[in-house]
Amino acid sequence: MGNKLKFEDKMGATVLDKTKANFRNHGKFESGWLYEMRKAAWESYNDLPMPDRVSHLWRYSDPKHFDVDNPSELLDIMPVLSQNGYADVRLVRTEHSAYGYNTSGRNGVTKSQIELEDDGVIFRNLFSATRDDEKLTSELLGKLVGGNFGKFEALNSALWNTGFFLYVPDNTVIDKPIYLVREPTEKYTFTRLLVVIGNNAQVTIVDDYLNKSNGKGKSVNSVVEIFSGDACNISYVNFQRLSESSKNYTTKRAVIGGNTNFHSVFASLGSGVSKVDTGTILNGRGASSNMIGFMLGGNKQHLDMHTEHNHTKGDTYSNLDFKVVLKDKAQSAYTGLIRIDKDAKNCEAYQENRNLLLNEGAKSESIPELEILNEDVRCSHGATMGPIDPEMVYYLKSRGISKEDAEKMIVSGFLEPTFKALPKGNETMVRELFLEKLETN
Repeated sequence: MGNKLKFEDKMGATVLDKTKANFRNHGKFESGWLYEMRKAAWESYNDLPMPDRVSHLWRYSDPKHFDVDNPSELLDIMPVLSQNGYADVRLVRTEHSAYGYNTSGRNGVTKSQIELEDDGVIFRNLFSATRDDEKLTSELLGKLVGGNFGKFEALNSALWNTGFFLYVPDNTVIDKPIYLVREPTEKYTFTRLLVVIGNNAQVTIVDDYLNKSNGKGKSVNSVVEIFSGDACNISYVNFQRLSESSKNYTTKRAVIGGNTNFHSVFASLGSGVSKVDTGTILNGRGASSNMIGFMLGGNKQHLDMHTEHNHTKGDTYSNLDFKVVLKDKAQSAYTGLIRIDKDAKNCEAYQENRNLLLNEGAKSESIPELEILNEDVRCSHGATMGPIDPEMVYYLKSRGISKEDAEKMIVSGFLEPTFKALPKGNETMVRELFLEKLETN
């Protein structure tokens, strides 16, 4: 690792800057283009200031939650090449077409059905893909969320140590989901997912963040980039159920082509402090994006979600349905942006955020936003928040139902329309996870 930089304070004394250091030496198995990209991201991280709390994206969350102590000490924690002969490789379940998980040694292990490999699908450890699939990865990795995106995204670009790569060729239909398990492996885990989907393809990705072992005090910084061709059907489903002693920072961007239907689902149940920034760029005529979000918070959880739909081409459609349920002293913040470019005529965009507060200690904020640069559009947005209707509770109690069960029934009814709007095959799992948390808290 390089020498740390020094400067002089106002009195002329030499001071060691603990946050800046020269980038490490070139890694043994690291491609030259990747090394240069990560080095530039490291420099960007050091140059960028901490996010300004005046900015609406950071109005409700302190960025210090997601910074790193002595980041230069993490420079030498490198990802490893695929070792799919590893003894703990798990069999693909019958309900999945492929399965991936990261080990405590930062190895991204993947296993696919033989048919996927025969169809030309590539699913492997991201670090291995930067060598074995260099043309695809060098052209696209970091192009949506790279070193100039933001301070913490730059840190991810410089330090990521686990991740996966998925490539789906043209005219390929994958009927069963590809299931990923992402578990924190260190005090600070930096992970990425790069997905490249050809024309006329179909795939569902389930991206599950969880602590199966003790996740106390761990921090996750994650980046997801999805590139789609034309005429695709894609679902990306993200579960965040880290321990409440963990911290989570996730940035996701997808760019979709013409006549592509993209469903994205975000279910935030865990983590003590979580901030998610997710967006979809509708970059072809006929593109359609449906985004569904859930947040269920209890105790002293702090959940912050930002969404974007960016219509860069005309005749595109987007819809967002985001539900929040809070209790105890949990807090949530939601900001949602619809942006329609000047030349993107005849677009439709809708956004709804509804918040249900189960007691007086819970607090929710909601800021829907529109940035529309032409008049040939149809857009609407709205937000509601409030407690459970006491008359509904009274009615159910009068039918012999306890107050606790009555409240659970009302919450289930509040969420049910959104559950039913989930992509096929995901409704049951999302519902069960939410109802399980309601039961246990």
